[in-house]
Amino acid sequence: MAEHNTPTAQYCKDYLANPKVLKAYDRAKAHPGDARALLQAIDVDGCRDVQAALDGKDVKVDARYANELGSGWANFHNSRLEILSFSVKAGNRFEDVVTDISRELGGAEPSKSMVTRQSNIGGLLQERRANWNVNNLQVQADEVKDFEYGDMGVSVMVTDSEYLKEKEATRPNTIR
Repeated sequence: MAEHNTPTAQYCKDYLANPKVLKAYDRAKAHPGDARALLQAIDVDGCRDVQAALDGKDVKVDARYANELGSGWANFHNSRLEILSFSVKAGNRFEDVVTDISRELGGAEPSKSMVTRQSNIGGLLQERRANWNVNNLQVQADEVKDFEYGDMGVSVMVTDSEYLKEKEATRPNTIR
């Protein structure tokens, strides 16, 4: 998303400071069919999310606003990254992704399991899962398959363990 290797934060700061962009944004909001205005203002909402995250607000930032990621998103709270979810494209073997994550986590070995998921056409898919709980991080990698397309890649979610504890403590009881 960032142009010419410009860090996302600087790109967004410059982009939002451009009066032509904000004028186009207002025009696009008033006239949703104005393709030129829509194109000129396409990153306003995303860049506002980036700025809000940098300002310590609770916000979900799309992965396209981070040069390092493909598809996915990140969730920030009080200027702290709490959840990072992204997909590693098809063609990257599940075993290779697990090995790379283990290496990044200082050689930690994951617990591994098989997960059964029902597809949208009623078939059952067996997918591999790896979980790590190390360095205040909860990391989960899931193999993603599809009956029609086969290997769809690997889904990875990295969560701050403290965030998970807080979330569980405030979750309403579903039994009562």
